[in-house]
Amino acid sequence: MASYPCAVFPEEIEPFVQSIRPYQVADIGSKGWIEQHEVLQKLCQQAFIEATTKQEEVVKEQLILEDKIPLLVHELYSVLVWRTEVLPRLLALKNPDASFVLYSVIYHEANVCSLLETVLYHRSGCEALGSNALDLIDYCAQAAGRLIGLLANGYNDREDDPPPDELLNESTAEEVVRMGRTMDFRIGVKSLGIVSYLVEGLDQLPLSAATRLVRVHDFPCLIAEVLHAKPWLRRNHEGVFEKYRNGSWIPAHGDAILKVTETEAQTWFCLYRLLFNGDLMRDYEINGYRHREIGKCVGLMNEQLLDQLPALIPLKQHLCTLQLTNEAGGGAGGSTASLLLEELPEVRERLVQAARRTGWDQIVEKQRKIFIDLEEHDVVEMAKRIGAAYNTDLLERYTEQEEKRRKQGQNDANAVKVCGNCGGSAAKKCSNCMHVYYCSRDCQLQNWTDHKELCRQLK
Repeated sequence: MASYPCAVFPEEIEPFVQSIRPYQVADIGSKGWIEQHEVLQKLCQQAFIEATTKQEEVVKEQLILEDKIPLLVHELYSVLVWRTEVLPRLLALKNPDASFVLYSVIYHEANVCSLLETVLYHRSGCEALGSNALDLIDYCAQAAGRLIGLLANGYNDREDDPPPDELLNESTAEEVVRMGRTMDFRIGVKSLGIVSYLVEGLDQLPLSAATRLVRVHDFPCLIAEVLHAKPWLRRNHEGVFEKYRNGSWIPAHGDAILKVTETEAQTWFCLYRLLFNGDLMRDYEINGYRHREIGKCVGLMNEQLLDQLPALIPLKQHLCTLQLTNEAGGGAGGSTASLLLEELPEVRERLVQAARRTGWDQIVEKQRKIFIDLEEHDVVEMAKRIGAAYNTDLLERYTEQEEKRRKQGQNDANAVKVCGNCGGSAAKKCSNCMHVYYCSRDCQLQNWTDHKELCRQLK
Protein backbone atom coordinates (compact mmCIF):
# COMPACT_ATOMS: atom_id res chain seq x y z
CA MET A 1 0.00 0.00 0.00
CA ALA A 2 1.38 3.43 -0.97
CA SER A 3 1.96 5.87 1.88
CA TYR A 4 1.69 9.60 1.42
CA PRO A 5 2.74 12.50 3.63
CA CYS A 6 -0.05 14.36 5.39
CA ALA A 7 -0.20 18.09 6.10
CA VAL A 8 -2.82 17.65 8.82
CA PHE A 9 -3.29 14.69 11.15
CA PRO A 10 -6.76 13.09 10.82
CA GLU A 11 -7.80 14.12 14.33
CA GLU A 12 -6.88 17.78 13.58
CA ILE A 13 -9.07 18.22 10.49
CA GLU A 14 -12.41 18.65 12.31
CA PRO A 15 -11.21 21.30 14.84
CA PHE A 16 -9.31 23.09 12.08
CA VAL A 17 -12.42 23.33 9.90
CA GLN A 18 -14.62 24.33 12.84
CA SER A 19 -12.22 27.18 13.67
CA ILE A 20 -12.71 28.94 10.30
CA ARG A 21 -14.63 32.19 10.68
CA PRO A 22 -15.15 35.31 8.55
CA TYR A 23 -12.64 38.15 8.99
CA GLN A 24 -13.25 41.76 8.00
CA VAL A 25 -10.78 43.77 5.95
CA ALA A 26 -9.68 45.65 9.08
CA ASP A 27 -8.74 42.37 10.78
CA ILE A 28 -6.29 41.19 8.12
CA GLY A 29 -2.84 40.72 9.63
CA SER A 30 -4.14 40.32 13.18
CA LYS A 31 -3.05 37.39 15.33
CA GLY A 32 -6.34 35.54 14.75
CA TRP A 33 -6.16 36.14 11.00
CA ILE A 34 -2.58 34.81 10.84
CA GLU A 35 -3.66 31.69 12.72
CA GLN A 36 -6.50 31.14 10.25
CA HIS A 37 -4.07 31.72 7.39
CA GLU A 38 -1.96 28.85 8.74
CA VAL A 39 -5.03 26.62 9.16
CA LEU A 40 -6.27 27.22 5.61
CA GLN A 41 -2.80 26.67 4.18
CA LYS A 42 -2.56 23.27 5.86
CA LEU A 43 -6.12 22.30 4.88
CA CYS A 44 -5.38 23.26 1.28
CA GLN A 45 -2.29 21.05 1.23
CA GLN A 46 -4.17 18.15 2.80
CA ALA A 47 -7.15 18.50 0.43
CA PHE A 48 -4.77 18.50 -2.55
CA ILE A 49 -3.00 15.35 -1.35
CA GLU A 50 -6.31 13.57 -0.65
CA ALA A 51 -7.73 14.46 -4.06
CA THR A 52 -4.68 13.55 -6.15
CA THR A 53 -3.98 10.27 -4.36
CA LYS A 54 -7.61 9.05 -4.51
CA GLN A 55 -7.90 8.94 -0.72
CA GLU A 56 -11.12 9.62 1.15
CA GLU A 57 -11.52 13.40 0.89
CA VAL A 58 -11.99 14.16 4.56
CA VAL A 59 -11.24 17.90 4.26
CA LYS A 60 -13.89 18.37 1.57
CA GLU A 61 -16.51 16.42 3.51
CA GLN A 62 -15.78 18.31 6.72
CA LEU A 63 -15.98 21.71 4.98
CA ILE A 64 -19.40 20.77 3.59
CA LEU A 65 -20.62 19.30 6.90
CA GLU A 66 -19.66 22.43 8.86
CA ASP A 67 -21.07 24.75 6.14
CA LYS A 68 -17.70 26.51 5.75
CA ILE A 69 -17.54 26.71 1.95
CA PRO A 70 -19.45 30.03 1.83
CA LEU A 71 -16.86 31.40 4.29
CA LEU A 72 -14.10 30.58 1.79
CA VAL A 73 -15.80 32.90 -0.73
CA HIS A 74 -15.91 35.58 1.98
CA GLU A 75 -12.16 35.10 2.55
CA LEU A 76 -11.47 35.54 -1.17
CA TYR A 77 -13.26 38.88 -1.26
CA SER A 78 -11.79 40.03 2.03
CA VAL A 79 -8.26 39.83 0.63
CA LEU A 80 -9.34 41.17 -2.79
CA VAL A 81 -10.82 44.30 -1.16
CA TRP A 82 -7.67 44.65 0.97
CA ARG A 83 -5.46 44.41 -2.12
CA THR A 84 -7.42 47.03 -4.07
CA GLU A 85 -8.21 49.50 -1.26
CA VAL A 86 -5.68 49.09 1.56
CA LEU A 87 -2.44 47.80 0.01
CA PRO A 88 -1.91 50.83 -2.31
CA ARG A 89 -2.39 53.16 0.68
CA LEU A 90 0.12 51.17 2.74
CA LEU A 91 2.74 51.20 -0.04
CA ALA A 92 2.26 54.95 -0.42
CA LEU A 93 3.30 55.53 3.19
CA LYS A 94 6.82 54.19 2.91
CA ASN A 95 8.87 51.45 1.30
CA PRO A 96 8.26 48.30 3.42
CA ASP A 97 11.23 46.67 5.11
CA ALA A 98 9.97 43.10 4.57
CA SER A 99 7.96 42.07 1.51
CA PHE A 100 7.14 38.51 2.58
CA VAL A 101 4.66 39.70 5.26
CA LEU A 102 2.62 41.54 2.63
CA TYR A 103 3.10 38.66 0.23
CA SER A 104 1.59 36.23 2.74
CA VAL A 105 -1.72 38.14 2.52
CA ILE A 106 -1.63 38.16 -1.28
CA TYR A 107 -0.80 34.45 -1.25
CA HIS A 108 -3.75 33.82 1.09
CA GLU A 109 -6.16 34.67 -1.73
CA ALA A 110 -4.51 32.20 -4.12
CA ASN A 111 -4.44 29.57 -1.39
CA VAL A 112 -8.19 29.86 -0.68
CA CYS A 113 -8.86 29.86 -4.43
CA SER A 114 -6.90 26.61 -4.75
CA LEU A 115 -8.85 25.02 -1.88
CA LEU A 116 -12.15 25.99 -3.52
CA GLU A 117 -10.99 24.55 -6.85
CA THR A 118 -10.29 21.21 -5.15
CA VAL A 119 -13.59 21.11 -3.27
CA LEU A 120 -15.84 22.28 -6.14
CA TYR A 121 -14.72 19.39 -8.33
CA HIS A 122 -17.59 17.58 -6.60
CA ARG A 123 -21.22 18.54 -7.21
CA SER A 124 -21.84 18.43 -3.46
CA GLY A 125 -19.30 21.24 -3.11
CA CYS A 126 -21.17 23.36 -5.66
CA GLU A 127 -24.46 22.75 -3.85
CA ALA A 128 -22.88 23.78 -0.53
CA LEU A 129 -22.08 27.25 -1.92
CA GLY A 130 -25.73 28.31 -1.75
CA SER A 131 -26.32 31.94 -2.73
CA ASN A 132 -22.56 32.61 -2.46
CA ALA A 133 -22.23 30.92 -5.85
CA LEU A 134 -23.27 34.26 -7.38
CA ASP A 135 -20.41 36.03 -5.60
CA LEU A 136 -17.99 33.34 -6.75
CA ILE A 137 -19.14 33.70 -10.37
CA ASP A 138 -18.49 37.46 -10.14
CA TYR A 139 -15.09 36.79 -8.58
CA CYS A 140 -14.09 34.36 -11.35
CA ALA A 141 -15.24 36.79 -14.05
CA GLN A 142 -13.00 39.50 -12.58
CA ALA A 143 -10.10 37.07 -12.21
CA ALA A 144 -10.43 35.89 -15.82
CA GLY A 145 -10.61 39.51 -16.98
CA ARG A 146 -7.39 40.36 -15.11
CA LEU A 147 -5.73 37.28 -16.61
CA ILE A 148 -6.64 38.38 -20.14
CA GLY A 149 -5.36 41.88 -19.37
CA LEU A 150 -2.03 40.54 -18.08
CA LEU A 151 -1.52 38.44 -21.21
CA ALA A 152 -2.51 41.32 -23.50
CA ASN A 153 0.22 43.40 -21.85
CA GLY A 154 2.87 40.74 -22.43
CA TYR A 155 2.94 39.22 -18.95
CA ASN A 156 4.01 35.75 -20.15
CA ASP A 157 6.67 37.29 -22.37
CA ARG A 158 8.58 39.27 -19.79
CA GLU A 159 7.06 39.79 -16.33
CA ASP A 160 6.72 36.32 -14.85
CA ASP A 161 10.48 35.68 -14.92
CA PRO A 162 12.28 39.04 -15.04
CA PRO A 163 16.07 39.17 -15.60
CA PRO A 164 18.27 39.12 -12.45
CA ASP A 165 19.45 42.73 -12.94
CA GLU A 166 15.84 43.96 -12.79
CA LEU A 167 15.21 42.01 -9.59
CA LEU A 168 18.29 43.50 -7.93
CA ASN A 169 17.26 47.07 -8.73
CA GLU A 170 13.57 46.93 -7.78
CA SER A 171 12.35 48.37 -4.48
CA THR A 172 10.34 46.38 -1.95
CA ALA A 173 7.14 48.17 -3.02
CA GLU A 174 7.83 47.30 -6.68
CA GLU A 175 8.50 43.71 -5.64
CA VAL A 176 5.12 43.53 -3.88
CA VAL A 177 3.34 44.90 -6.95
CA ARG A 178 5.11 42.37 -9.18
CA MET A 179 4.21 39.52 -6.84
CA GLY A 180 0.61 40.76 -6.92
CA ARG A 181 0.59 40.38 -10.71
CA THR A 182 2.01 36.87 -10.32
CA MET A 183 -0.85 36.01 -7.97
CA ASP A 184 -3.35 37.53 -10.42
CA PHE A 185 -2.04 35.14 -13.06
CA ARG A 186 -2.25 32.09 -10.79
CA ILE A 187 -5.68 33.03 -9.48
CA GLY A 188 -6.90 33.66 -13.03
CA VAL A 189 -5.80 30.17 -14.09
CA LYS A 190 -7.45 28.59 -11.03
CA SER A 191 -10.66 30.53 -11.67
CA LEU A 192 -10.95 28.81 -15.07
CA GLY A 193 -11.15 25.45 -13.30
CA ILE A 194 -13.67 26.78 -10.78
CA VAL A 195 -15.95 28.15 -13.50
CA SER A 196 -15.78 24.85 -15.35
CA TYR A 197 -16.99 23.04 -12.22
CA LEU A 198 -19.72 25.62 -11.57
CA VAL A 199 -21.06 25.27 -15.11
CA GLU A 200 -20.99 21.48 -14.81
CA GLY A 201 -22.91 21.64 -11.53
CA LEU A 202 -25.25 24.43 -12.65
CA ASP A 203 -28.36 22.52 -11.62
CA GLN A 204 -27.07 22.63 -8.01
CA LEU A 205 -26.75 26.44 -8.03
CA PRO A 206 -29.39 29.18 -7.52
CA LEU A 207 -31.53 30.08 -10.53
CA SER A 208 -29.81 33.47 -10.82
CA ALA A 209 -26.45 31.76 -11.50
CA ALA A 210 -27.38 31.14 -15.14
CA THR A 211 -28.23 34.82 -15.62
CA ARG A 212 -24.92 35.97 -14.18
CA LEU A 213 -22.94 33.50 -16.29
CA VAL A 214 -24.30 34.52 -19.68
CA ARG A 215 -26.17 37.82 -19.41
CA VAL A 216 -24.11 39.70 -16.82
CA HIS A 217 -20.58 38.43 -17.51
CA ASP A 218 -20.90 36.84 -21.00
CA PHE A 219 -18.75 33.85 -20.07
CA PRO A 220 -18.92 32.24 -23.55
CA CYS A 221 -17.06 35.24 -25.00
CA LEU A 222 -14.81 35.52 -21.94
CA ILE A 223 -13.77 31.86 -22.22
CA ALA A 224 -13.23 32.29 -25.98
CA GLU A 225 -10.83 35.17 -25.26
CA VAL A 226 -8.91 33.04 -22.75
CA LEU A 227 -8.58 30.22 -25.29
CA HIS A 228 -7.07 32.65 -27.79
CA ALA A 229 -4.73 34.16 -25.18
CA LYS A 230 -3.36 30.67 -24.25
CA PRO A 231 -2.16 31.46 -20.70
CA TRP A 232 -0.76 27.92 -20.39
CA LEU A 233 1.91 28.43 -23.11
CA ARG A 234 4.89 30.76 -23.34
CA ARG A 235 8.51 31.08 -24.52
CA ASN A 236 11.17 31.72 -21.89
CA HIS A 237 14.18 34.03 -22.26
CA GLU A 238 16.10 31.30 -24.13
CA GLY A 239 13.26 30.88 -26.63
CA VAL A 240 12.24 27.47 -25.24
CA PHE A 241 8.51 26.72 -25.08
CA GLU A 242 7.07 26.10 -21.62
CA LYS A 243 3.72 24.75 -20.46
CA TYR A 244 2.01 25.80 -17.23
CA ARG A 245 1.18 22.73 -15.12
CA ASN A 246 0.39 22.45 -11.41
CA GLY A 247 1.44 26.01 -10.67
CA SER A 248 4.82 25.98 -12.42
CA TRP A 249 6.32 26.36 -15.88
CA ILE A 250 7.73 23.14 -17.37
CA PRO A 251 9.92 23.11 -20.54
CA ALA A 252 8.19 21.49 -23.53
CA HIS A 253 10.08 20.12 -26.52
CA GLY A 254 8.83 18.56 -29.75
CA ASP A 255 5.43 16.88 -29.45
CA ALA A 256 5.16 17.98 -25.80
CA ILE A 257 4.35 21.51 -27.05
CA LEU A 258 1.09 20.18 -28.54
CA LYS A 259 0.06 18.23 -25.44
CA VAL A 260 -3.04 19.66 -23.82
CA THR A 261 -2.63 20.82 -20.21
CA GLU A 262 -5.26 20.21 -17.53
CA THR A 263 -6.28 23.89 -17.49
CA GLU A 264 -6.54 24.03 -21.28
CA ALA A 265 -8.79 20.97 -21.31
CA GLN A 266 -10.96 22.39 -18.53
CA THR A 267 -11.35 25.66 -20.43
CA TRP A 268 -12.40 23.90 -23.63
CA PHE A 269 -14.93 21.76 -21.79
CA CYS A 270 -16.23 24.86 -20.02
CA LEU A 271 -17.00 26.44 -23.41
CA TYR A 272 -18.56 23.14 -24.54
CA ARG A 273 -20.87 22.99 -21.49
CA LEU A 274 -21.85 26.63 -21.84
CA LEU A 275 -22.83 26.38 -25.52
CA PHE A 276 -24.57 23.01 -25.19
CA ASN A 277 -26.64 23.96 -22.14
CA GLY A 278 -30.14 24.69 -23.39
CA ASP A 279 -31.19 26.56 -20.23
CA LEU A 280 -28.21 28.92 -20.54
CA MET A 281 -28.57 29.49 -24.27
CA ARG A 282 -32.23 30.47 -23.95
CA ASP A 283 -31.01 33.60 -22.13
CA TYR A 284 -28.14 34.24 -24.54
CA GLU A 285 -28.55 36.31 -27.68
CA ILE A 286 -26.01 35.34 -30.36
CA ASN A 287 -25.41 38.76 -31.94
CA GLY A 288 -22.79 39.63 -34.53
CA TYR A 289 -20.02 40.31 -31.99
CA ARG A 290 -20.59 36.99 -30.22
CA HIS A 291 -20.70 35.16 -33.54
CA ARG A 292 -17.24 36.48 -34.36
CA GLU A 293 -15.63 36.01 -30.94
CA ILE A 294 -16.91 32.50 -30.25
CA GLY A 295 -16.69 31.39 -33.89
CA LYS A 296 -12.97 32.22 -34.02
CA CYS A 297 -12.30 29.32 -31.64
CA VAL A 298 -12.85 26.88 -34.51
CA GLY A 299 -9.42 27.87 -35.83
CA LEU A 300 -7.83 26.58 -32.61
CA MET A 301 -9.45 23.15 -32.87
CA ASN A 302 -6.75 21.39 -34.87
CA GLU A 303 -6.21 17.66 -35.34
CA GLN A 304 -3.79 17.41 -32.39
CA LEU A 305 -6.34 18.93 -30.00
CA LEU A 306 -9.20 16.70 -31.17
CA ASP A 307 -7.02 13.59 -31.03
CA GLN A 308 -6.43 14.28 -27.34
CA LEU A 309 -9.95 15.53 -26.59
CA PRO A 310 -12.24 13.69 -29.05
CA ALA A 311 -15.29 14.68 -27.00
CA LEU A 312 -14.85 18.21 -28.44
CA ILE A 313 -15.68 17.12 -32.00
CA PRO A 314 -19.38 18.12 -31.59
CA LEU A 315 -18.19 21.54 -30.38
CA LYS A 316 -16.17 22.06 -33.56
CA GLN A 317 -19.17 21.07 -35.65
CA HIS A 318 -21.33 23.50 -33.68
CA LEU A 319 -18.82 26.35 -34.14
CA CYS A 320 -18.61 25.66 -37.87
CA THR A 321 -22.39 25.81 -38.09
CA LEU A 322 -22.31 29.06 -36.09
CA GLN A 323 -19.89 30.59 -38.61
CA LEU A 324 -22.03 29.52 -41.57
CA THR A 325 -25.14 30.94 -39.91
CA ASN A 326 -23.35 34.23 -39.35
CA GLU A 327 -22.18 34.41 -42.98
CA ALA A 328 -25.71 33.71 -44.12
CA GLY A 329 -26.93 36.66 -42.09
CA GLY A 330 -28.87 34.64 -39.55
CA GLY A 331 -28.53 34.48 -35.82
CA ALA A 332 -29.93 32.84 -32.77
CA GLY A 333 -31.83 35.30 -30.64
CA GLY A 334 -31.91 34.64 -26.94
CA SER A 335 -34.98 35.15 -24.86
CA THR A 336 -35.32 38.60 -23.35
CA ALA A 337 -37.26 37.24 -20.40
CA SER A 338 -35.62 37.53 -17.02
CA LEU A 339 -36.39 36.46 -13.49
CA LEU A 340 -38.96 38.64 -11.75
CA LEU A 341 -37.06 38.15 -8.49
CA GLU A 342 -33.33 37.77 -8.88
CA GLU A 343 -30.71 37.15 -6.20
CA LEU A 344 -27.71 39.45 -6.25
CA PRO A 345 -24.18 38.90 -4.89
CA GLU A 346 -23.58 40.71 -1.63
CA VAL A 347 -20.33 39.48 -0.03
CA ARG A 348 -18.11 42.20 -1.48
CA GLU A 349 -20.62 44.94 -0.77
CA ARG A 350 -20.94 43.90 2.88
CA LEU A 351 -17.14 43.89 3.29
CA VAL A 352 -16.77 47.34 1.71
CA GLN A 353 -19.56 48.81 3.83
CA ALA A 354 -18.00 47.41 7.03
CA ALA A 355 -14.61 48.85 6.05
CA ARG A 356 -16.12 52.26 5.28
CA ARG A 357 -17.79 52.33 8.68
CA THR A 358 -14.38 51.72 10.27
CA GLY A 359 -12.70 54.17 7.89
CA TRP A 360 -9.95 53.43 5.38
CA ASP A 361 -7.53 55.77 7.17
CA GLN A 362 -8.07 54.00 10.51
CA ILE A 363 -7.54 50.61 8.86
CA VAL A 364 -4.32 51.78 7.20
CA GLU A 365 -3.01 53.25 10.45
CA LYS A 366 -3.78 50.03 12.33
CA GLN A 367 -2.16 47.82 9.71
CA ARG A 368 0.86 50.09 9.27
CA LYS A 369 2.26 48.61 12.49
CA ILE A 370 1.65 45.09 11.17
CA PHE A 371 3.01 45.39 7.63
CA ILE A 372 5.21 48.50 7.37
CA ASP A 373 6.74 49.56 10.72
CA LEU A 374 7.90 46.12 11.81
CA GLU A 375 10.45 45.53 14.53
CA GLU A 376 13.17 43.00 13.77
CA HIS A 377 11.85 40.44 16.26
CA ASP A 378 8.37 40.76 14.71
CA VAL A 379 9.79 39.94 11.28
CA VAL A 380 11.63 36.88 12.61
CA GLU A 381 8.55 35.58 14.46
CA MET A 382 6.32 36.10 11.43
CA ALA A 383 8.83 34.37 9.16
CA LYS A 384 8.91 31.31 11.43
CA ARG A 385 5.13 31.02 11.57
CA ILE A 386 4.58 31.48 7.85
CA GLY A 387 7.44 29.11 7.01
CA ALA A 388 5.93 26.41 9.23
CA ALA A 389 2.51 26.88 7.66
CA TYR A 390 3.76 26.62 4.07
CA ASN A 391 5.64 23.38 4.84
CA THR A 392 7.34 23.34 1.45
CA ASP A 393 9.43 20.28 2.34
CA LEU A 394 6.24 18.24 2.62
CA LEU A 395 4.98 19.28 -0.80
CA GLU A 396 8.41 18.79 -2.37
CA ARG A 397 8.51 15.19 -1.11
CA TYR A 398 5.00 14.58 -2.37
CA THR A 399 5.75 16.19 -5.75
CA GLU A 400 8.88 14.06 -6.15
CA GLN A 401 6.83 10.90 -5.49
CA GLU A 402 4.18 11.92 -8.02
CA GLU A 403 6.82 12.83 -10.62
CA LYS A 404 8.43 9.38 -10.28
CA ARG A 405 5.04 7.71 -10.72
CA ARG A 406 4.21 9.89 -13.72
CA LYS A 407 7.55 9.16 -15.44
CA GLN A 408 7.17 5.46 -14.76
CA GLY A 409 3.68 5.56 -16.28
CA GLN A 410 5.02 7.41 -19.32
CA ASN A 411 7.80 4.86 -19.77
CA ASP A 412 5.32 1.99 -19.55
CA ALA A 413 3.01 3.67 -22.04
CA ASN A 414 5.81 4.51 -24.45
CA ALA A 415 6.94 0.88 -24.46
CA VAL A 416 3.74 -0.27 -26.23
CA LYS A 417 3.26 2.62 -28.66
CA VAL A 418 4.18 0.81 -31.88
CA CYS A 419 2.25 0.90 -35.12
CA GLY A 420 -0.20 -1.99 -35.49
CA ASN A 421 0.61 -2.23 -39.22
CA CYS A 422 4.30 -1.52 -39.86
CA GLY A 423 5.73 -1.86 -36.33
CA GLY A 424 7.26 1.62 -36.34
CA SER A 425 6.94 4.32 -33.70
CA ALA A 426 3.31 5.43 -33.32
CA ALA A 427 1.61 8.36 -31.60
CA LYS A 428 -2.08 8.04 -32.55
CA LYS A 429 -4.49 5.37 -31.37
CA CYS A 430 -7.57 3.95 -33.05
CA SER A 431 -10.42 6.28 -32.06
CA ASN A 432 -12.87 3.37 -31.96
CA CYS A 433 -11.23 0.78 -29.67
CA MET A 434 -8.61 3.17 -28.15
CA HIS A 435 -6.10 0.28 -27.81
CA VAL A 436 -4.15 -0.12 -31.07
CA TYR A 437 -1.71 2.59 -32.22
CA TYR A 438 -0.81 3.68 -35.77
CA CYS A 439 1.92 5.91 -37.14
CA SER A 440 -0.25 7.34 -39.94
CA ARG A 441 -3.69 7.30 -41.50
CA ASP A 442 -2.37 5.18 -44.40
CA CYS A 443 -1.19 2.44 -42.03
CA GLN A 444 -4.53 2.43 -40.28
CA LEU A 445 -6.39 2.00 -43.59
CA GLN A 446 -4.06 -0.79 -44.74
CA ASN A 447 -4.57 -2.66 -41.45
CA TRP A 448 -8.33 -2.15 -41.22
CA THR A 449 -9.28 -5.49 -42.82
CA ASP A 450 -7.28 -7.39 -40.18
CA HIS A 451 -8.09 -5.03 -37.33
CA LYS A 452 -11.84 -4.68 -37.89
CA GLU A 453 -13.02 -7.72 -35.91
CA LEU A 454 -10.52 -7.15 -33.08
CA CYS A 455 -11.56 -3.49 -32.94
CA ARG A 456 -15.20 -4.48 -32.44
CA GLN A 457 -14.30 -6.94 -29.67
CA LEU A 458 -12.01 -4.50 -27.86
CA LYS A 459 -14.66 -1.79 -27.96
